[in-house]
Amino acid sequence: MITSIVFDLDGVLFDGCDFHAKMFIEAVLTILPDHTLTREFHDQELNALPTKYKLKKLGIQSEISDRIYALKQQLTATRIGDSIRPDKKVQDICVKLQALGYKIFCVSNSIRSTVEACLSGMEVKEYFSGIISNEDASAPKPSPEPYLTLYRLHGLSASECLVLEDSEYGIQSARASGAHVLPVRDCADVTLEKILGALGV
Repeated sequence: MITSIVFDLDGVLFDGCDFHAKMFIEAVLTILPDHTLTREFHDQELNALPTKYKLKKLGIQSEISDRIYALKQQLTATRIGDSIRPDKKVQDICVKLQALGYKIFCVSNSIRSTVEACLSGMEVKEYFSGIISNEDASAPKPSPEPYLTLYRLHGLSASECLVLEDSEYGIQSARASGAHVLPVRDCADVTLEKILGALGV
């Protein structure tokens, strides 16, 4: 029996994929102006990965990697507020799911401060029983570890959870954890009707 609804953040609750891609590319090209990184490559190969893993896939290491990572987090922290607004649709989904007795969680490859800033800015943080960021798990999505960490910390079993994910890495992570998975295209594809349909309600 499903008791908990688990949301990814970027591309599911918050339309942040474009924002994070721009911040990452700007950080890379600021530190390495001659780098050949393009938006097309980012979207095909790096989307939904944490910053440190993106840098590893690009072969950027050591001190340069640390500088790019720090700049990406700085850019995100100073600019993300401009991209977040209260989200009535998500608020309504959370209220109605809670009224039906479901617990709500968020599992993201973003750092915790970014997740909390997004949920707070959308005015939905109060509805979440728990948050797992990339700082809480030993490995990020596509590893199942973020979801396994959620289950351990909150006393859940995979069979109790319906996970909403949009990216290939996120869907792979959730499925490998054993959860029920509801793939969505983007934030617009996340509706109460779709969730209730997956729950059989």
